[in-house]
Amino acid sequence: MEKYYNSKFYDKPIEVVNIWGEILVIIIDNKGREIIYTWYDVVEKNTESIYINKCLLWWFIKKIPKNVLIIWFWWWAFAKYLEDHVENTCITWIDIDETMIDIAKKELNVKTNDFYIMDSQTAIDKITVQKITYDLILIDIYGWDWEIPEYLCDERYFSKLKIILEKNWVISINFADYNINDPERYDKYEKINNNLINVFWKYYSHLSIWENNRWNVIWIYNLDKFYSACDYNNKYLKYVETCEIIFDEKIIRNTVILE
Repeated sequence: MEKYYNSKFYDKPIEVVNIWGEILVIIIDNKGREIIYTWYDVVEKNTESIYINKCLLWWFIKKIPKNVLIIWFWWWAFAKYLEDHVENTCITWIDIDETMIDIAKKELNVKTNDFYIMDSQTAIDKITVQKITYDLILIDIYGWDWEIPEYLCDERYFSKLKIILEKNWVISINFADYNINDPERYDKYEKINNNLINVFWKYYSHLSIWENNRWNVIWIYNLDKFYSACDYNNKYLKYVETCEIIFDEKIIRNTVILE
């Protein structure tokens, strides 16, 4: 069954497909590229995507978070995943596109009502003034043209995130198509990475992950300690073996960890 939602940010309607409880969201971006936005099985309460697994590597490093901030629209499957598997976790969601929130609530039955429907910069300023803090901050910010917002290249943005991050907790950031042959895009990523190093010093790990015939990158920053490649491999695989929630071991086998 297909449904279509109109968004002011896209030229064509967003398609939502439900295949026996598995929800796929398909977007044609404004450059004509088809993107499977996210997929989540609301019956099995899980996803076949290793995308979620790689960004939730924090799970084996830290205790279960109580307050989670999700920045931008790609993370709605994360919101559903956390609601399904983690009790008493409060989720705040920043998204400039109200249509995405509408889809998440109607199609995935995401229950969180703590939304900032505005650009990330404005929302972070409001949160900072309110002195709200979070255990886990998940970031995946791309525009509807799949470009990286310029403010991500500003060190001040991450300095504000550090203020609202609880001590010894984690920021997990996804960078799609990191290794593609696009010098301008790569230069932006390098600038963002340097800003993060300046803000969080040495406490970060850079993982390149082979997924769907391309490289994606996840950078994990925290205020506690540095985790080596050995830590990630040994602790994560051990955790996968004992965890009731199914994680995909391919996340490690297809990972290049740069220290």
